[in-house]
Amino acid sequence: MAITTIIFDVDDCLYDVGTGFTAHRNTDGATDFMVEKLHFPSKEAAQELRDEYFLKYHSTAKGLRAAEEDGRLPKLPVGVSLQPGEKRFKPSDLDEYWATNLDFSMLGGPLDERSIQTFESLSKSNTQVVGFSNGPRLYVERVLKEIGLARFFEPEKLFGVTDVLPHCKPDRSSFELVLSKVSARPEQCIMVEDSMKNIRAAKALGMKTILIMGKGRKHQALNKNASLAEATKVGDAPDENDQAVDAAVETVAEIDTILKEWKVL
Repeated sequence: MAITTIIFDVDDCLYDVGTGFTAHRNTDGATDFMVEKLHFPSKEAAQELRDEYFLKYHSTAKGLRAAEEDGRLPKLPVGVSLQPGEKRFKPSDLDEYWATNLDFSMLGGPLDERSIQTFESLSKSNTQVVGFSNGPRLYVERVLKEIGLARFFEPEKLFGVTDVLPHCKPDRSSFELVLSKVSARPEQCIMVEDSMKNIRAAKALGMKTILIMGKGRKHQALNKNASLAEATKVGDAPDENDQAVDAAVETVAEIDTILKEWKVL
């Protein structure tokens, strides 16, 4: 069946894991929020809980939501109270915090010309371009703007975790929701991802898959920033030999070759 849709992950996929931005987001970006807004006693305590729940739920937003349900958030300070039924953690708060407080300069500005040209070519084709991230939506929009790709993702074809909660990747239900929103069948889609969990989930649904491995991985030359980022995503390092992987490249700049082979470009 002909490919009609390419679904792109965002973090460590559209920009390289070696920028250091993911390590920044998953450490200081998460813990500063948790200390300032959720009253954790220290960044160390916040990091420990964030990592514990991320390992289980694959998203900081979904993890913090689950942590509140489990009664794992610190007690409210004296003088602070909630309305009946009000939740302490609101995914929209994390979304706004990340979109305005993270150091987006670490992304290095717009992507290289080869990457931009691939998206230009896709925009002139009949292939629909979809974004699907486990990051919250305003944050995802900011990332796309910073790396020069915002114009290629129509608002109704862009999905952050805040659009699919209580689900998130790699939940089957999250993929099915996105597919229904863009009127695509799995066998018509390519999933471009850096996460093995998400690659396997997409493949199980019937999609073709392209794994983004990170610059230098094929030569075992990942930089320190990439290693720090992967430390915040335990057990999910890219593996090009996994049977769920149809093609593997180091960076998104290289997918043009695969798309031409598959007659998508």
